Amino acid sequence: MRGLKVSAWWGDALLAIGVATLGAAGGAATSPGMAGWVNSPGRVALEAVCGLALALRRRHPVPLAVAVIAASLFGGVPFALPFAVYNLAVHVRDPRVVWPLAAVATAVAAGPGRPDGWPATSPPQLVAEALFIGCAPLLLGLYVRARRDLAEREARGQVDRARTEERARLAREMHDVVTHRVSLMVLQAGSLRMLAGQVDGEEVRAVAEQIRATGAQALDELRAVVGVLRAGNPVEAAPLTPQPDLPDLDTLVRESRAVGVPVELRVTGEAPDLPPPLGRTAYRIVQEALTNARKHAYGAPVTVDVAYSEQRVVLRVRNAAPPGRRPAEPLPGGGAGLLGLRERVTLLGGALRAGPTPSGGFEVGAELPLPAGAA
Repeated sequence: MRGLKVSAWWGDALLAIGVATLGAAGGAATSPGMAGWVNSPGRVALEAVCGLALALRRRHPVPLAVAVIAASLFGGVPFALPFAVYNLAVHVRDPRVVWPLAAVATAVAAGPGRPDGWPATSPPQLVAEALFIGCAPLLLGLYVRARRDLAEREARGQVDRARTEERARLAREMHDVVTHRVSLMVLQAGSLRMLAGQVDGEEVRAVAEQIRATGAQALDELRAVVGVLRAGNPVEAAPLTPQPDLPDLDTLVRESRAVGVPVELRVTGEAPDLPPPLGRTAYRIVQEALTNARKHAYGAPVTVDVAYSEQRVVLRVRNAAPPGRRPAEPLPGGGAGLLGLRERVTLLGGALRAGPTPSGGFEVGAELPLPAGAA
């Protein structure tokens, strides 16, 4: 940002020097037959001063325009006047200031700004010159300002859309963390309650340790997401913990088995080096399907099939019909997980399907295409 300010300052300085040089040269080259100080050293000095004043055009656009218009009353329209009017239209937004000053500049160019000795012109030509000096820079400046405003609005819109997408992504991450880890904790706590008073203290302590470890993992993952939310730039904020990937499915399977859900993992094909977004999405699909199986079909056998090929990764998680036994208290679910997963899969160019099976169970399947060179 500082570099841009320095560059703008140098640009203004070069513009001021150029306008001052051209104005002074024009004043010095005026025909000797012209009267007044149209052809005097004072005229040359006035042109130079008005041109050099353009170096302050960004900080003081209104005083600059007033000064250059006033200078026109002392003998001839300065070469800097159109630049001052253009600058006024670009940098001042109050029309109560811009339009009156532009009108005065146009009137001065047509009348008082033409001193004795200036070449005579016809009224149409005089009006045309005045409009060229006053109105044309005004309209050009208004056009440039409108284009800049439009570009700024578009840039703000892009930033707002990026923030909205980032908030939605973080909401999906928090949903995945909370539903998966907390459902494990609830089931483990239910097991602990059933075991209390029936088994020795060692087994109860083992289940309690599982609950503690699951809660610690949930806190770590939530802390990572909250850290991104607190960061000044969520896009640049790095995750505090390693992000799960498809090879971590063994961990998901062990966690479900530990709370009484029989899970079978079947993998066919050789796993390629998956891009991180694709690997995380595949992991979340299996995680969400296992979480839903624990919620709605506790104790039912679950089969996780993962098939790798050169073109795609195919996932299928199927649970059988729920058995008669259920958790003491059913776990709530809002259905947001599958909706979020469908959005992720669609962004990767894949397809997600979810629905009941003819046998009374439920199946979640997905096909994720591999980018070229991933295999």
